[in-house]
Amino acid sequence: MTATASSASATAHWRDRFHRWLSEVFDEPASVRGAAVLRIVLGPCVIWHLRPFLADALDGITYHDRFQQPWWAWYPNAPEGLYVALLWIGVAAAVLMTVGWWSRIATGAAFAVVAYNLFLSQTHFHHNRAFLVILLAGVALCDNGRAMSLDALRRPPPDDRALVWPIWLLRFEAAVVYFASGFSKLIDPDWVGGRVLHDRSVRYQNDVRDALGDTLADPVLEVVTTRAFHWVLSPAAVATELFIAFGLWFRRTRLVAIWVAVAFHVGIEVTSHVQVFSVIAIGALALWAVPSTRDRTLVTPSRWVGWLDWMARFDITVAPGASWCMVNRDGTVLEGREARRFVRTRLPATFLFSRFWRYP
Repeated sequence: MTATASSASATAHWRDRFHRWLSEVFDEPASVRGAAVLRIVLGPCVIWHLRPFLADALDGITYHDRFQQPWWAWYPNAPEGLYVALLWIGVAAAVLMTVGWWSRIATGAAFAVVAYNLFLSQTHFHHNRAFLVILLAGVALCDNGRAMSLDALRRPPPDDRALVWPIWLLRFEAAVVYFASGFSKLIDPDWVGGRVLHDRSVRYQNDVRDALGDTLADPVLEVVTTRAFHWVLSPAAVATELFIAFGLWFRRTRLVAIWVAVAFHVGIEVTSHVQVFSVIAIGALALWAVPSTRDRTLVTPSRWVGWLDWMARFDITVAPGASWCMVNRDGTVLEGREARRFVRTRLPATFLFSRFWRYP
């Protein structure tokens, strides 16, 4: 085969793969359980996000009583009574989202309220709120009530499949968040060189001392306020965000990237006040589950697997007294301890505590 023919064959191969991917994204229905899980997570987050605005409203304070910097001159400013009513509508929609009653309409209503409130004033803007609006929009575009909802119990659909292009859109957005954050730090010499984190550690060391007391705080602060510590920590933090941004896209690295992302967001939540960002970012990791269900066969004596299999990874047969046996997508058979370990790596509630990196 000549070099020209080989090049043409490779081009045709990648063109076919791209066309198959487009068909998979836009034409072929697949499981929307990832979006359903995210919908359940977003509901309480919407309530938590709106809570301070409602607390002020109960005290008779709305955005009319604050400094306001409109985004656009044409943007409508709701009267005080209507504004408070909209906040309560957002709370009601969030409750309906969580339980899955009129799931898609409720998600759309929550998105409309949160987005309207965000754009009322530039002083309302925070990155975590913008991310919440984006996730709500994507979940509203998806038929998320086909699984894990009262809608599905009330009127059972034939299956949990629908078009999944909104899920791919949200995957891209989530990866961009990690990439943009990591890359902006990478090209900032103050950040990647450790100066920013060192400054924060020194500036807020009194808060650490107040929280831990002098006995516990002294050895911690002795380490985290040294300049050399941040020469290592800062590049590691940048590398973590970039690894998550790219690792989520590949099956061989996805579980590791999800594990790292969860640890990363827990660390952020412990050390910083980021409102709902950590919770919604962890919830968004459900979008990276392969959008197919019951494609692994499992025989188990334990009922707990079915209770924890929120993503419907397994076609489960509970047989009291039987030994564990699982058949994977590729026909690989695992038994006993190996089967139990594999199952734990695929359950959202247990994978963090499992040795998952042995499995593709």
